[in-house]
Amino acid sequence: MDARKLLSRALTCTGVVLLVLFLGAPADAAPTPRTVVSFTVDDGTASQTAGARILSQHRMRGTFYVVSGSIGQPGYLSLDDLRGMSAAGHEIGGHTVTHPDLGTIGPDELRREICQDRANLTDWGFRATSFAYPFGIADQADEQAVRDCGYNSARITGSIRTARGCGNCPPAEGIPPRNPMAVRGTGMIDPSWTLEELQQVVLNAEADGGGWVPLVLHQVCDFCGPLSISPRVLDQFTSWLAAREARGTVVRTVDEVMGGEPAPLVRPPAPAPRAGLVNASLEEPGPRGWVPSSWGQNSPKWTQVPDAHSGQSAQRLDLADYVNGDAKLLQRMDQGEAAPVAHENNTYTLNAWYKSTARTQFAVYYRDRAGSWHYWTTSPFFSPAAQWTAATWTTPAAPPGTTGLSFGLALSASGSLTTDDYGLQEHPAVSYERLCTRLPLVSLVSWLC
Repeated sequence: MDARKLLSRALTCTGVVLLVLFLGAPADAAPTPRTVVSFTVDDGTASQTAGARILSQHRMRGTFYVVSGSIGQPGYLSLDDLRGMSAAGHEIGGHTVTHPDLGTIGPDELRREICQDRANLTDWGFRATSFAYPFGIADQADEQAVRDCGYNSARITGSIRTARGCGNCPPAEGIPPRNPMAVRGTGMIDPSWTLEELQQVVLNAEADGGGWVPLVLHQVCDFCGPLSISPRVLDQFTSWLAAREARGTVVRTVDEVMGGEPAPLVRPPAPAPRAGLVNASLEEPGPRGWVPSSWGQNSPKWTQVPDAHSGQSAQRLDLADYVNGDAKLLQRMDQGEAAPVAHENNTYTLNAWYKSTARTQFAVYYRDRAGSWHYWTTSPFFSPAAQWTAATWTTPAAPPGTTGLSFGLALSASGSLTTDDYGLQEHPAVSYERLCTRLPLVSLVSWLC
Protein backbone atom coordinates (compact mmCIF):
# COMPACT_ATOMS: atom_id res chain seq x y z
CA MET A 1 0.00 0.00 0.00
CA ASP A 2 1.47 3.46 -0.99
CA ALA A 3 1.93 6.39 1.39
CA ARG A 4 -1.15 8.27 0.19
CA LYS A 5 -3.45 5.34 0.95
CA LEU A 6 -1.93 4.88 4.39
CA LEU A 7 -2.42 8.56 5.18
CA SER A 8 -6.04 8.45 3.95
CA ARG A 9 -6.85 5.42 6.12
CA ALA A 10 -5.25 7.02 9.18
CA LEU A 11 -7.22 10.22 8.73
CA THR A 12 -10.45 8.26 8.32
CA CYS A 13 -9.87 6.27 11.54
CA THR A 14 -8.92 9.42 13.42
CA GLY A 15 -12.09 11.11 12.25
CA VAL A 16 -14.25 8.23 13.47
CA VAL A 17 -12.60 8.30 16.88
CA LEU A 18 -13.02 12.08 17.20
CA LEU A 19 -16.67 11.83 16.15
CA VAL A 20 -17.39 9.23 18.81
CA LEU A 21 -15.61 11.30 21.45
CA PHE A 22 -17.55 14.41 20.42
CA LEU A 23 -20.99 12.81 20.23
CA GLY A 24 -20.51 10.29 23.00
CA ALA A 25 -21.86 6.70 23.07
CA PRO A 26 -25.44 6.09 21.91
CA ALA A 27 -27.89 7.09 24.62
CA ASP A 28 -29.60 3.70 24.67
CA ALA A 29 -26.42 1.60 24.78
CA ALA A 30 -26.58 -0.98 27.58
CA PRO A 31 -23.74 -0.98 30.12
CA THR A 32 -21.19 -3.76 30.11
CA PRO A 33 -22.77 -6.74 31.94
CA ARG A 34 -21.46 -7.17 35.47
CA THR A 35 -23.88 -9.82 36.73
CA VAL A 36 -24.92 -12.79 34.60
CA VAL A 37 -27.85 -15.02 35.55
CA SER A 38 -28.27 -18.48 33.99
CA PHE A 39 -31.48 -20.49 34.23
CA THR A 40 -30.23 -24.09 34.47
CA VAL A 41 -33.06 -26.63 34.39
CA ASP A 42 -32.34 -30.28 35.21
CA ASP A 43 -33.72 -33.69 34.15
CA GLY A 44 -35.79 -32.93 31.03
CA THR A 45 -39.28 -33.42 32.47
CA ALA A 46 -42.26 -32.53 30.29
CA SER A 47 -43.29 -29.45 32.31
CA GLN A 48 -40.10 -27.69 31.24
CA THR A 49 -41.71 -26.67 27.95
CA ALA A 50 -43.69 -24.17 30.06
CA GLY A 51 -40.46 -22.80 31.49
CA ALA A 52 -38.93 -22.47 28.03
CA ARG A 53 -41.99 -20.54 26.81
CA ILE A 54 -41.84 -18.11 29.75
CA LEU A 55 -38.14 -17.43 29.16
CA SER A 56 -38.73 -16.93 25.44
CA GLN A 57 -41.55 -14.46 26.13
CA HIS A 58 -39.02 -12.31 27.99
CA ARG A 59 -36.36 -12.79 25.29
CA MET A 60 -34.29 -14.96 27.59
CA ARG A 61 -32.71 -18.35 26.98
CA GLY A 62 -32.05 -21.17 29.41
CA THR A 63 -29.81 -24.21 29.66
CA PHE A 64 -31.81 -27.45 29.89
CA TYR A 65 -29.74 -30.37 31.23
CA VAL A 66 -31.59 -33.50 30.08
CA VAL A 67 -31.34 -37.17 31.02
CA SER A 68 -30.95 -38.41 27.46
CA GLY A 69 -32.12 -41.97 28.19
CA SER A 70 -35.49 -40.59 29.36
CA ILE A 71 -36.24 -38.46 26.30
CA GLY A 72 -39.50 -39.64 24.74
CA GLN A 73 -40.50 -41.58 27.87
CA PRO A 74 -43.80 -40.77 29.67
CA GLY A 75 -43.47 -37.59 31.72
CA TYR A 76 -40.36 -36.41 29.88
CA LEU A 77 -39.62 -34.15 26.95
CA SER A 78 -39.77 -35.61 23.46
CA LEU A 79 -37.05 -35.20 20.86
CA ASP A 80 -39.38 -32.79 19.02
CA ASP A 81 -39.69 -30.77 22.25
CA LEU A 82 -35.91 -30.52 22.49
CA ARG A 83 -35.56 -29.47 18.88
CA GLY A 84 -38.23 -26.81 19.30
CA MET A 85 -36.51 -25.46 22.41
CA SER A 86 -33.15 -25.43 20.66
CA ALA A 87 -34.63 -23.60 17.67
CA ALA A 88 -35.88 -20.93 20.11
CA GLY A 89 -32.29 -20.41 21.30
CA HIS A 90 -32.31 -22.52 24.46
CA GLU A 91 -29.25 -24.66 25.18
CA ILE A 92 -29.56 -28.46 25.51
CA GLY A 93 -26.99 -29.86 27.93
CA GLY A 94 -26.14 -33.29 29.34
CA HIS A 95 -27.20 -34.91 32.63
CA THR A 96 -26.14 -38.57 32.02
CA VAL A 97 -28.12 -41.31 30.30
CA THR A 98 -30.02 -42.70 33.32
CA HIS A 99 -29.31 -40.23 36.21
CA PRO A 100 -27.31 -42.57 38.48
CA ASP A 101 -25.58 -41.62 41.72
CA LEU A 102 -22.10 -41.24 40.20
CA GLY A 103 -20.41 -42.14 43.49
CA THR A 104 -21.86 -45.66 43.38
CA ILE A 105 -20.63 -46.78 39.95
CA GLY A 106 -17.23 -47.81 38.59
CA PRO A 107 -14.94 -45.77 36.30
CA ASP A 108 -16.00 -47.46 33.05
CA GLU A 109 -19.70 -47.16 33.86
CA LEU A 110 -19.09 -43.52 34.81
CA ARG A 111 -17.72 -42.80 31.33
CA ARG A 112 -20.47 -44.78 29.65
CA GLU A 113 -23.10 -42.65 31.43
CA ILE A 114 -21.40 -39.35 30.58
CA CYS A 115 -19.85 -40.05 27.15
CA GLN A 116 -22.93 -41.85 25.81
CA ASP A 117 -25.07 -39.00 27.06
CA ARG A 118 -23.01 -36.48 25.08
CA ALA A 119 -22.96 -38.80 22.06
CA ASN A 120 -26.78 -38.99 22.16
CA LEU A 121 -27.15 -35.20 22.22
CA THR A 122 -24.58 -34.80 19.44
CA ASP A 123 -26.19 -37.49 17.30
CA TRP A 124 -29.52 -35.67 17.72
CA GLY A 125 -27.94 -32.51 16.33
CA PHE A 126 -27.32 -30.47 19.50
CA ARG A 127 -24.20 -28.52 20.49
CA ALA A 128 -23.34 -30.52 23.63
CA THR A 129 -20.84 -28.48 25.67
CA SER A 130 -22.46 -28.18 29.13
CA PHE A 131 -23.12 -30.86 31.76
CA ALA A 132 -24.78 -31.01 35.19
CA TYR A 133 -23.99 -33.70 37.77
CA PRO A 134 -26.92 -35.85 38.97
CA PHE A 135 -27.81 -34.84 42.54
CA GLY A 136 -25.51 -31.83 42.18
CA ILE A 137 -22.33 -33.29 43.65
CA ALA A 138 -19.05 -34.50 42.14
CA ASP A 139 -15.58 -35.66 43.13
CA GLN A 140 -12.32 -35.45 41.19
CA ALA A 141 -13.01 -38.71 39.35
CA ASP A 142 -16.38 -37.38 38.17
CA GLU A 143 -14.81 -34.12 37.04
CA GLN A 144 -12.12 -35.97 35.10
CA ALA A 145 -14.71 -38.19 33.40
CA VAL A 146 -16.70 -35.13 32.28
CA ARG A 147 -13.51 -33.57 30.94
CA ASP A 148 -12.51 -36.82 29.18
CA CYS A 149 -15.95 -37.05 27.53
CA GLY A 150 -15.50 -33.60 25.98
CA TYR A 151 -17.81 -31.30 27.92
CA ASN A 152 -16.59 -27.71 28.41
CA SER A 153 -18.23 -27.24 31.82
CA ALA A 154 -20.11 -29.08 34.55
CA ARG A 155 -22.39 -27.56 37.21
CA ILE A 156 -22.75 -28.51 40.86
CA THR A 157 -25.44 -27.27 43.28
CA GLY A 158 -25.68 -25.71 46.74
CA SER A 159 -22.51 -23.65 46.35
CA ILE A 160 -23.85 -20.08 46.02
CA ARG A 161 -25.14 -18.19 49.07
CA THR A 162 -28.93 -17.94 49.32
CA ALA A 163 -31.50 -17.40 52.04
CA ARG A 164 -31.87 -21.20 52.15
CA GLY A 165 -28.29 -22.01 53.09
CA CYS A 166 -24.59 -22.08 52.24
CA GLY A 167 -23.99 -18.98 54.31
CA ASN A 168 -20.21 -19.20 53.85
CA CYS A 169 -20.46 -19.56 50.07
CA PRO A 170 -19.80 -16.66 47.69
CA PRO A 171 -22.81 -14.77 46.29
CA ALA A 172 -21.76 -15.60 42.72
CA GLU A 173 -19.47 -17.77 40.64
CA GLY A 174 -16.56 -16.09 38.89
CA ILE A 175 -16.40 -15.36 35.17
CA PRO A 176 -14.59 -17.44 34.10
CA PRO A 177 -15.26 -19.95 36.89
CA ARG A 178 -12.44 -21.08 39.15
CA ASN A 179 -13.06 -24.70 38.11
CA PRO A 180 -15.07 -25.20 34.88
CA MET A 181 -15.73 -28.82 35.90
CA ALA A 182 -17.39 -27.65 39.14
CA VAL A 183 -19.33 -24.51 38.24
CA ARG A 184 -21.10 -23.23 41.34
CA GLY A 185 -24.91 -23.13 41.31
CA THR A 186 -27.63 -22.31 43.82
CA GLY A 187 -29.41 -24.90 45.88
CA MET A 188 -32.29 -26.69 44.17
CA ILE A 189 -35.26 -24.33 43.94
CA ASP A 190 -38.51 -25.78 45.31
CA PRO A 191 -42.12 -24.56 45.66
CA SER A 192 -41.39 -22.82 48.97
CA TRP A 193 -39.00 -20.29 47.38
CA THR A 194 -40.57 -16.84 47.16
CA LEU A 195 -40.18 -14.25 44.44
CA GLU A 196 -38.33 -12.05 46.92
CA GLU A 197 -35.83 -14.82 47.71
CA LEU A 198 -35.07 -15.31 44.02
CA GLN A 199 -34.60 -11.57 43.59
CA GLN A 200 -32.31 -11.40 46.61
CA VAL A 201 -29.92 -13.95 45.12
CA VAL A 202 -29.39 -11.59 42.18
CA LEU A 203 -29.21 -8.49 44.39
CA ASN A 204 -26.54 -10.16 46.54
CA ALA A 205 -24.39 -10.79 43.47
CA GLU A 206 -24.88 -7.22 42.22
CA ALA A 207 -23.94 -5.77 45.60
CA ASP A 208 -20.76 -7.86 45.68
CA GLY A 209 -19.56 -6.48 42.35
CA GLY A 210 -21.24 -8.96 40.03
CA GLY A 211 -20.39 -12.42 38.78
CA TRP A 212 -22.28 -15.45 37.54
CA VAL A 213 -25.45 -16.81 39.18
CA PRO A 214 -26.58 -20.22 37.82
CA LEU A 215 -30.06 -20.84 39.24
CA VAL A 216 -30.98 -24.54 39.63
CA LEU A 217 -34.55 -25.40 38.58
CA HIS A 218 -36.36 -28.64 37.76
CA GLN A 219 -40.10 -28.79 37.06
CA VAL A 220 -42.10 -25.71 36.04
CA CYS A 221 -45.65 -26.24 37.31
CA ASP A 222 -47.77 -25.61 40.40
CA PHE A 223 -46.82 -28.02 43.18
CA CYS A 224 -46.35 -30.93 40.77
CA GLY A 225 -43.22 -32.16 42.52
CA PRO A 226 -40.81 -31.48 45.38
CA LEU A 227 -38.49 -29.48 43.08
CA SER A 228 -41.01 -27.44 41.12
CA ILE A 229 -41.41 -23.70 40.61
CA SER A 230 -44.74 -22.04 39.85
CA PRO A 231 -45.02 -20.66 36.30
CA ARG A 232 -46.49 -17.50 37.86
CA VAL A 233 -43.43 -16.99 40.08
CA LEU A 234 -41.08 -17.69 37.20
CA ASP A 235 -42.92 -15.18 35.01
CA GLN A 236 -42.77 -12.51 37.71
CA PHE A 237 -39.09 -13.16 38.31
CA THR A 238 -38.14 -13.00 34.63
CA SER A 239 -40.13 -9.75 34.26
CA TRP A 240 -38.15 -8.30 37.15
CA LEU A 241 -34.87 -9.57 35.69
CA ALA A 242 -35.60 -8.02 32.29
CA ALA A 243 -35.79 -4.58 33.93
CA ARG A 244 -32.35 -5.03 35.50
CA GLU A 245 -30.50 -5.11 32.20
CA ALA A 246 -30.16 -1.34 32.44
CA ARG A 247 -28.16 -1.95 35.65
CA GLY A 248 -25.79 -4.37 33.93
CA THR A 249 -27.51 -7.66 34.86
CA VAL A 250 -28.22 -10.00 31.96
CA VAL A 251 -29.41 -13.57 31.34
CA ARG A 252 -27.16 -15.92 29.38
CA THR A 253 -26.96 -19.67 28.75
CA VAL A 254 -24.09 -21.63 30.25
CA ASP A 255 -22.56 -22.11 26.81
CA GLU A 256 -22.69 -18.35 26.18
CA VAL A 257 -20.86 -17.67 29.46
CA MET A 258 -18.22 -20.37 28.99
CA GLY A 259 -17.58 -19.91 25.27
CA GLY A 260 -15.33 -22.27 23.34
CA GLU A 261 -16.00 -24.76 20.60
CA PRO A 262 -17.34 -28.28 21.21
CA ALA A 263 -14.61 -30.86 21.76
CA PRO A 264 -14.39 -33.89 19.46
CA LEU A 265 -16.91 -36.58 20.25
CA VAL A 266 -15.68 -39.33 22.58
CA ARG A 267 -17.50 -42.67 22.36
CA PRO A 268 -17.99 -44.61 25.62
CA PRO A 269 -16.11 -47.80 26.50
CA ALA A 270 -18.05 -50.93 25.61
CA PRO A 271 -19.24 -53.08 28.53
CA ALA A 272 -17.15 -56.20 29.03
CA PRO A 273 -18.91 -59.53 28.40
CA ARG A 274 -19.35 -61.58 31.56
CA ALA A 275 -20.30 -65.10 32.43
CA GLY A 276 -23.59 -65.13 34.30
CA LEU A 277 -25.40 -62.39 36.19
CA VAL A 278 -23.98 -60.02 38.79
CA ASN A 279 -24.81 -61.36 42.28
CA ALA A 280 -27.13 -63.98 40.78
CA SER A 281 -27.67 -65.69 44.16
CA LEU A 282 -28.52 -62.37 45.89
CA GLU A 283 -25.93 -63.03 48.62
CA GLU A 284 -24.21 -59.63 48.49
CA PRO A 285 -25.74 -56.73 50.44
CA GLY A 286 -28.06 -54.38 48.65
CA PRO A 287 -28.45 -56.69 46.81
CA ARG A 288 -25.59 -55.43 44.65
CA GLY A 289 -26.49 -55.08 40.98
CA TRP A 290 -30.27 -55.32 41.58
CA VAL A 291 -32.98 -52.72 42.17
CA PRO A 292 -36.60 -52.92 43.32
CA SER A 293 -39.09 -51.73 40.72
CA SER A 294 -42.84 -51.16 40.86
CA TRP A 295 -45.60 -49.33 39.07
CA GLY A 296 -49.32 -48.81 39.55
CA GLN A 297 -51.32 -48.59 42.76
CA ASN A 298 -49.88 -51.00 45.34
CA SER A 299 -47.57 -51.09 48.39
CA PRO A 300 -44.43 -53.21 47.91
CA LYS A 301 -41.85 -54.09 50.57
CA TRP A 302 -38.58 -55.94 49.92
CA THR A 303 -36.66 -57.81 52.60
CA GLN A 304 -33.45 -59.88 52.62
CA VAL A 305 -34.38 -63.20 54.28
CA PRO A 306 -32.40 -66.29 55.36
CA ASP A 307 -34.94 -68.60 53.73
CA ALA A 308 -32.69 -69.22 50.70
CA HIS A 309 -32.71 -71.77 47.91
CA SER A 310 -28.91 -71.84 48.19
CA GLY A 311 -26.38 -69.86 50.15
CA GLN A 312 -27.34 -67.66 53.08
CA SER A 313 -30.02 -65.31 51.79
CA ALA A 314 -32.81 -64.62 49.31
CA GLN A 315 -35.07 -61.63 48.58
CA ARG A 316 -38.69 -61.56 49.69
CA LEU A 317 -41.32 -59.21 48.22
CA ASP A 318 -44.52 -58.55 50.16
CA LEU A 319 -47.18 -56.75 48.14
CA ALA A 320 -50.16 -55.18 49.92
CA ASP A 321 -53.05 -52.87 49.00
CA TYR A 322 -52.94 -54.13 45.42
CA VAL A 323 -55.16 -52.35 42.89
CA ASN A 324 -53.10 -52.54 39.68
CA GLY A 325 -49.53 -52.66 38.34
CA ASP A 326 -46.79 -54.96 39.65
CA ALA A 327 -43.55 -55.09 41.63
CA LYS A 328 -40.32 -56.99 41.01
CA LEU A 329 -36.57 -57.13 41.62
CA LEU A 330 -34.56 -56.40 38.43
CA GLN A 331 -30.97 -56.17 37.31
CA ARG A 332 -30.04 -52.50 37.57
CA MET A 333 -30.94 -50.80 34.28
CA ASP A 334 -27.54 -49.25 33.61
CA GLN A 335 -25.05 -49.06 30.74
CA GLY A 336 -23.44 -52.46 31.35
CA GLU A 337 -21.93 -52.58 34.84
CA ALA A 338 -24.81 -54.68 36.20
CA ALA A 339 -27.19 -55.32 33.31
CA PRO A 340 -26.02 -58.20 31.10
CA VAL A 341 -25.04 -57.56 27.49
CA ALA A 342 -27.64 -58.70 24.94
CA HIS A 343 -27.94 -58.72 21.16
CA GLU A 344 -30.74 -58.18 18.70
CA ASN A 345 -32.42 -61.27 17.21
CA ASN A 346 -30.98 -63.58 19.90
CA THR A 347 -33.26 -65.42 22.32
CA TYR A 348 -32.69 -65.79 26.06
CA THR A 349 -33.62 -68.48 28.56
CA LEU A 350 -34.44 -66.90 31.92
CA ASN A 351 -34.22 -68.88 35.16
CA ALA A 352 -35.08 -68.24 38.81
CA TRP A 353 -36.10 -70.18 41.88
CA TYR A 354 -39.16 -68.92 43.72
CA LYS A 355 -41.76 -69.48 46.43
CA SER A 356 -44.99 -67.52 46.19
CA THR A 357 -48.50 -67.21 47.58
CA ALA A 358 -49.70 -65.77 44.24
CA ARG A 359 -48.89 -66.45 40.64
CA THR A 360 -45.80 -64.77 39.18
CA GLN A 361 -44.21 -64.11 35.78
CA PHE A 362 -40.98 -62.78 34.27
CA ALA A 363 -41.00 -59.11 33.28
CA VAL A 364 -38.30 -58.28 30.70
CA TYR A 365 -36.76 -54.99 29.56
CA TYR A 366 -34.13 -54.17 26.93
CA ARG A 367 -31.59 -51.40 26.41
CA ASP A 368 -31.19 -49.76 22.99
CA ARG A 369 -28.08 -48.35 21.32
CA ALA A 370 -28.60 -44.92 22.89
CA GLY A 371 -28.62 -46.46 26.38
CA SER A 372 -32.36 -45.96 26.89
CA TRP A 373 -34.40 -48.72 28.53
CA HIS A 374 -37.75 -50.02 27.27
CA TYR A 375 -40.33 -52.57 28.40
CA TRP A 376 -40.08 -55.64 26.15
CA THR A 377 -42.29 -58.56 27.17
CA THR A 378 -43.60 -60.83 29.93
CA SER A 379 -43.65 -64.60 30.24
CA PRO A 380 -46.69 -66.76 30.91
CA PHE A 381 -47.65 -66.98 34.59
CA PHE A 382 -46.11 -69.51 36.98
CA SER A 383 -48.42 -71.00 39.63
CA PRO A 384 -48.11 -70.24 43.36
CA ALA A 385 -45.64 -72.56 45.08
CA ALA A 386 -45.17 -73.29 48.79
CA GLN A 387 -41.78 -74.95 48.18
CA TRP A 388 -38.83 -73.81 46.09
CA THR A 389 -39.77 -74.16 42.42
CA ALA A 390 -37.82 -73.43 39.24
CA ALA A 391 -39.23 -70.85 36.83
CA THR A 392 -37.80 -71.17 33.31
CA TRP A 393 -38.82 -69.41 30.11
CA THR A 394 -37.25 -68.59 26.74
CA THR A 395 -37.92 -65.17 25.24
CA PRO A 396 -38.78 -64.40 21.63
CA ALA A 397 -36.06 -62.81 19.47
CA ALA A 398 -34.68 -59.62 20.99
CA PRO A 399 -35.83 -56.37 19.30
CA PRO A 400 -33.62 -54.56 16.75
CA GLY A 401 -30.89 -52.47 18.37
CA THR A 402 -30.89 -54.42 21.65
CA THR A 403 -27.65 -54.00 23.64
CA GLY A 404 -28.66 -55.06 27.16
CA LEU A 405 -31.23 -57.00 29.15
CA SER A 406 -32.92 -56.78 32.56
CA PHE A 407 -35.50 -59.17 33.98
CA GLY A 408 -37.08 -60.41 37.18
CA LEU A 409 -40.03 -62.31 38.59
CA ALA A 410 -42.96 -59.96 39.12
CA LEU A 411 -45.88 -60.06 41.53
CA SER A 412 -49.17 -58.56 40.32
CA ALA A 413 -51.49 -59.44 43.21
CA SER A 414 -51.43 -59.06 46.96
CA GLY A 415 -49.21 -61.72 48.49
CA SER A 416 -45.55 -62.66 48.96
CA LEU A 417 -42.81 -63.76 46.55
CA THR A 418 -39.34 -64.99 47.54
CA THR A 419 -36.71 -65.39 44.80
CA ASP A 420 -33.15 -66.68 44.59
CA ASP A 421 -30.53 -68.05 42.18
CA TYR A 422 -31.29 -66.22 38.93
CA GLY A 423 -29.80 -67.41 35.64
CA LEU A 424 -29.56 -66.37 31.99
CA GLN A 425 -28.53 -68.25 28.86
CA GLU A 426 -28.14 -66.60 25.45
CA HIS A 427 -29.03 -68.43 22.22
CA PRO A 428 -27.50 -66.80 19.13
CA ALA A 429 -29.82 -66.48 16.18
CA VAL A 430 -29.05 -68.76 13.25
CA SER A 431 -28.87 -66.63 10.12
CA TYR A 432 -30.11 -67.78 6.73
CA GLU A 433 -26.52 -67.97 5.49
CA ARG A 434 -25.35 -70.03 8.48
CA LEU A 435 -28.32 -72.35 8.10
CA CYS A 436 -27.42 -72.98 4.47
CA THR A 437 -23.80 -73.87 5.29
CA ARG A 438 -24.94 -76.41 7.91
CA LEU A 439 -27.39 -78.33 5.71
CA PRO A 440 -26.32 -81.23 3.44
CA LEU A 441 -26.20 -80.32 -0.22
CA VAL A 442 -28.73 -83.03 -1.08
CA SER A 443 -31.45 -81.55 1.13
CA LEU A 444 -34.30 -79.48 -0.23
CA VAL A 445 -33.45 -76.49 1.98
CA SER A 446 -29.82 -76.64 0.80
CA TRP A 447 -31.09 -76.65 -2.78
CA LEU A 448 -33.19 -73.57 -2.01
CA CYS A 449 -30.10 -71.86 -0.54
